[in-house]
Amino acid sequence: MPMETPQIFHGNGRAAENPADFLKSFNRAMRQQAVVQLSDKLDAYGDYLGTTSQAETWFKALPSSDKISWTAFVTAFEKRWPPVIIAEKTTAEYERELLDHVLASADVGKKMTLYDRECWTHVAWAAKTLQLATNAGIEQGTSMIWQVRSKLPDVVKDLLKDEEYKMWTEFTKAVTDLKGSRLAEKQEQRTKQNPVAALQNQFNKMSINSTTAPSTASINNTYTRVPAAFNQQNQQQTYSCQPATMQQPFMIMEEMKTAVRQLIQAMPHQQDNMAGQTAYAAQLAQWNAKWGESARVTQETGYLLKPGTAIIASSECFACGTHGHNGRNCPLPADHTERLTRKESAWRAIASRVLGAYNRATATPISLVMNSNYEAQGAWIKEIMEQQGKADGSA
Repeated sequence: MPMETPQIFHGNGRAAENPADFLKSFNRAMRQQAVVQLSDKLDAYGDYLGTTSQAETWFKALPSSDKISWTAFVTAFEKRWPPVIIAEKTTAEYERELLDHVLASADVGKKMTLYDRECWTHVAWAAKTLQLATNAGIEQGTSMIWQVRSKLPDVVKDLLKDEEYKMWTEFTKAVTDLKGSRLAEKQEQRTKQNPVAALQNQFNKMSINSTTAPSTASINNTYTRVPAAFNQQNQQQTYSCQPATMQQPFMIMEEMKTAVRQLIQAMPHQQDNMAGQTAYAAQLAQWNAKWGESARVTQETGYLLKPGTAIIASSECFACGTHGHNGRNCPLPADHTERLTRKESAWRAIASRVLGAYNRATATPISLVMNSNYEAQGAWIKEIMEQQGKADGSA
């Protein structure tokens, strides 16, 4: 057994120091060294205190009544440095953490270290999942099992038995019992058969960078999304530049294009009216329930489009959802309320990368207009009336 060496104690609340842990470490060291006399222990205690530290000052001023026994001394110590009561997580917090604990498809069939031992990733995932379910107090029932199971990679779900699990221990054991080598083999076969899976990791690395607005724009300026024809008639000030050319460092497969088109069709782009806003809110709630609020947007998840913005894959700006400029040159300030969410920006970038500007020919041109009055405050989106015979915003 290695010798216990207590760290020097200062007692000033520094981050790397825990009074209760120091006292435990000191007691272990005394037992290893067979120090049992009270006077010897107190003398040794003083040697582990930082010079002129708060702990040493307290120890030197400690009355003799608190040194008549080790129990009395520990009582005085804990009175001076009470044990920290940790902030317990609520059941809802544990449940949210449980939903966010996802086994990524790219990690299936790989190994990692758990409790200083090498194991398969699905085994480590199952161990933490059971721990989270236990912390949430639902391990003896079926609550949330189907939600967590639905987020497992397809290759894992394919090998699990199609049965109803009565409790979390049964479910996590079923995942743990899967052969790692078999999962690795299945994952490799799936990757070879499905080119989309081979490109998944590359898409997951895509991100939308925040941009800085031109110095002429003020955060109080008023911006409006309007059809381009309306903008030309009113001769209002606009910002525009040529869309940036999107480089494609790898081949986009036809299967991926089909999958993205299907996702676009499955999530209709709502009109900017009361009914459209209500439908949009319902779509967002359904997306969050299926993928989780903190999920990364990929070509497999897709995302919802803000009502009143430009049709997707139409050479639009990924930052504000209008035409005539790109994200790097978007005049909207980075903290403006009319900026698109990062998830919608990511989905627009993915769709444009896979499909190109395939909706450009049929899209109603939407321009971002900044009123010439710099004192105007707030921002709004003007309702866009689509031209006869054109799409309502979905592909």
